[in-house]
Amino acid sequence: MIKNLIDIESLSVDDIAQIYTRAQEFEKGIRKSNHINANVINMFFENSTRTKLSFEMAENKLNAHKYDFCAQTSSIQKGEELYDTINNLSAIGMDVFVMRHIENNLVKELSEKKYYKDIAFVNAGSGTNSHPTQALLDFYTMKKHFMNLSGKTITIVGDIAHSRVAKSNIALLKKTDMNIRCLAPENMMGEKIEGVSYFTNLKEAFEEADIVMALRIQRERIKECIDIEEYISKYQITKDNLPYAAFLMHPGPVNRNIEIQSDVLEMQNAKTILTQARNGVYVRMAILDIILASMGL
Repeated sequence: MIKNLIDIESLSVDDIAQIYTRAQEFEKGIRKSNHINANVINMFFENSTRTKLSFEMAENKLNAHKYDFCAQTSSIQKGEELYDTINNLSAIGMDVFVMRHIENNLVKELSEKKYYKDIAFVNAGSGTNSHPTQALLDFYTMKKHFMNLSGKTITIVGDIAHSRVAKSNIALLKKTDMNIRCLAPENMMGEKIEGVSYFTNLKEAFEEADIVMALRIQRERIKECIDIEEYISKYQITKDNLPYAAFLMHPGPVNRNIEIQSDVLEMQNAKTILTQARNGVYVRMAILDIILASMGL
């Protein structure tokens, strides 16, 4: 039973299958859950649109009581440590803490501490290393489309080094029999992972790719100077270089005419990007439902 969701690495293949099946049940309307006694608080220390609002919708659909935490107006501004804030919120009655934070391992570290009562943590994106719910919704989207992912080839293109989405997707897809490729300029490649093929040439990386996943250029995380024009000339996804019938994905937000040529986003291939956002609600419902059930809520 999943009690916290901190990263993909801590999930078993059976855990992932359970999340997939339960999300499918919610999407089809064959599972109804009522967590009227649960209190879920969303603590987002970074900006978010899709993740934050899909968590809120998931919480509403599960009939849980939803609370929004605003760091700018909280006692953190008076010097209170985050641990003490969370411990007080647990005493008030909060059960699940959905957290996004700029620090890589903070959510994990917080989940290992003792609190006033039993609480659970869901990582909604931490630093540059982990975004488990995004990887799970991406997996759900791919598996729904292809059914069998064994032998399929995915090319992840963009700012691999700073992307928590790429790292979590790679960790999850390595549990399948997929061929994983990463395409990026050398300064955006990051530390290479065993079992993943790395490319700097778009034509080679896109050859026979079944899925192309674009990543946002994360200017707020990149310290060195970026030559955007050079990136566009070598790595932008266009109508001319996107493999025919390739399944196009992007975690959002998309920077039009940088990662992806604007007219590509109007193609049928790109409708999958909106499907990802839609599927995020069902996957996050499944995750919260499993965690809340484990807490008897």
